[in-house]
Amino acid sequence: MPDQRFAYVPVHDLRSGRCTGVEVVPRLHHDTVAVAARDRGWDARRIAELDAGTAVSAVASARSWGAAVPVQVDVAADTVLHARGRLRGMLGDATDPVAPLLEVGPPIAAAAPAEHLVPALAELRRWGFRIGLDGAGRAFGPEVVAAVRPDVVKLEPDLCDGVLDTGTGAAVRAVVEVSRAVGAPVAATGVRDAARLTGLFAIGIAFAQGPLLGGTRAAPEADPATRAELLGLLSAMPQPAAGRTAAVRPVPGRPGPGHPAPERRGTPEPAATPVPVPAGPPVRGLAVPAVTLPDDAVGDTAREALRARPDSAGIVLVDRAHRPVGYLDRSRVLLQLAGRFGHALWAEKPAAELADPPRTVDERTPLHRAMEIGLSGDPARGYDDLVVVAPDGTCRGVVPVAELWRRAILPPAASGPRPVPVPQAARTA
Repeated sequence: MPDQRFAYVPVHDLRSGRCTGVEVVPRLHHDTVAVAARDRGWDARRIAELDAGTAVSAVASARSWGAAVPVQVDVAADTVLHARGRLRGMLGDATDPVAPLLEVGPPIAAAAPAEHLVPALAELRRWGFRIGLDGAGRAFGPEVVAAVRPDVVKLEPDLCDGVLDTGTGAAVRAVVEVSRAVGAPVAATGVRDAARLTGLFAIGIAFAQGPLLGGTRAAPEADPATRAELLGLLSAMPQPAAGRTAAVRPVPGRPGPGHPAPERRGTPEPAATPVPVPAGPPVRGLAVPAVTLPDDAVGDTAREALRARPDSAGIVLVDRAHRPVGYLDRSRVLLQLAGRFGHALWAEKPAAELADPPRTVDERTPLHRAMEIGLSGDPARGYDDLVVVAPDGTCRGVVPVAELWRRAILPPAASGPRPVPVPQAARTA
């Protein structure tokens, strides 16, 4: 007999109106792992084992009902680190082409650093799982989304509720833009309001679930007629614009941005093929004057330059021809100098020894390509400024990552053209 501990939440494709999956959740709130483990004094590994066992039971329950759609189940990030071996039990029969989608959420008991979580998720994918990130925009930042390249990104209910508000709506659009850049569709959770569902669809949300669409703990039997009418209206609406980032063409073995079809276990995952998009405005329109120092400046000079410019995220080291040769991130440099004996060690040493290679971008580069450059490479440098260079390689300024996000999430009218600033070298003697 099917396990009555679990409820089944349908996930709907807003573009077709069809049910494309079912999330299996504990029916009662006190059965959730976070509540069951509260105040028991358990260590992280024991809580992770409980979470993994609950996830395996949830998938088994769905299969006992003869579920004909892909199954989704929640696991905590620390479970992925400490108990992922137990999750293999939900892969089932090797002939079953539908792999479960693991919705990886925030950790329950212990931190899950990105440098450990990302390779652990890659291992789960090699086993045959599909991977979702649950709580993007809060639990997981853009650098994790870019590194994992999940099969779906899920928005938390409070973000979805605020999609019509100025501040929260901007955050939602930022998550959508980052996800689109890596080819991952976005799903809304906890949707309970028709106006907000329409707003989510308008900015590019592909999938949704929640009380409005039925199958939750609070509303297990939502009105089918109302649900069908609402989804029918959305599927008849013009499809949302693709945005300013590069679209991704679906490839065998990996779902496309709007269609997260389950992949077959054991199939290698080819890289996504970018589709050419219009060039768009060049990045030089966002450049602001860079704080620069000669490449032979010493650590104490760099510290004083950062103190004099508290609004600057870092310093660009330039050679005699004013070409960027290094980048000093404010946080990393000040942490190094503030450490024990840090000032004594570095005050008279070349600042270049503390620098990272500059992340340069040609001033003619389109904004969408600059966004991709900002997302690529070392996740720890995901918030470093991009150094804008002229065709001859000289430094023309920097583009703060925050400004790239602002352009990505605001409509063109709100983020219209800005005058190109004249770069000024900020040198401290």
